[in-house]
Amino acid sequence: MSDPLILVTCRQMQVELPRHRSRIEDLGYEVVAPELGGRQQFTAAELLQHRDDLVGIIAGDDELSREFFEGAPKLKTVIRWGIGMDSVDRDAARERGVVVRNTPGVFGYEVADSAFGYILNLVRGFIDIDAAVRRGEWPKVEGITLAGSRLGIVGFGAIGREIGKRGAGFGMDVVAFDPFVNGEPAGVAMVDLELLLTTSRFVVLACPLTPETFHLIDAERLKLMRKDAFLVNVARGPVIAEAALAEALKSGRLTGAALDVFEVEPLPLDSELRTLPNVVLGAHNASNTREGVARASQAAVDFLIEELGR
Repeated sequence: MSDPLILVTCRQMQVELPRHRSRIEDLGYEVVAPELGGRQQFTAAELLQHRDDLVGIIAGDDELSREFFEGAPKLKTVIRWGIGMDSVDRDAARERGVVVRNTPGVFGYEVADSAFGYILNLVRGFIDIDAAVRRGEWPKVEGITLAGSRLGIVGFGAIGREIGKRGAGFGMDVVAFDPFVNGEPAGVAMVDLELLLTTSRFVVLACPLTPETFHLIDAERLKLMRKDAFLVNVARGPVIAEAALAEALKSGRLTGAALDVFEVEPLPLDSELRTLPNVVLGAHNASNTREGVARASQAAVDFLIEELGR
């Protein structure tokens, strides 16, 4: 009879697995970390190749669909490494009695740092200056001072609050929108979304992807933004309607944008965003630091063992 199986499919967790494998195996579980190759995630069908003995999974952005939950009869728990839960059919999990957890609060510093890296690149042109100097040029790009500018943060959880702290450190006027936050955190005015969009020079998206936030920033809301505004997305790609954003950037309706995440990942080769000079493109990597990966992996294994022991 085979040992009950734990799958580790998250690439970052696989890097940390040697530090944690014995913690899981010593409890009588087999640990399998299948090779992702150059891909971002596994399909439900691929995950279900392990269905007979599968009791737990530490997952990345895998297809944790109804098909997956209904096809894994022994599954007890899913630990979603990181924060996003949009790839998980939580209704199907609940119906099957499967506990689903993520690792909240582990990437506030990292994603906030990245948000300001994007902002600084947008307003000081570091990427373009670097390329020009390498060509033998010596450009003098006029930038924008952050101090005194309004920073609007959409989503004021752990990441949004760290972004707010950094904004205050730069001397910015920080406002935030989050319908689930009661009261006003120190130094930050909570405002409605329309006011945030119409008054902020910099808008940073740090909210989860839910049915309510899907295409939250669409053509109509882009029209509310200041013409000299910059939009930064370190949340999830589908929070923005990308076609509408591309049109706003092309037409000059919006000055610039920086995107760590996209509606389809990796970004398709034919994406119009690749052709626009006023957008900085990332690779869904804002949280990826050595310290952040270690922190999230520790939490993921702790939660897995906790749930398997219930």
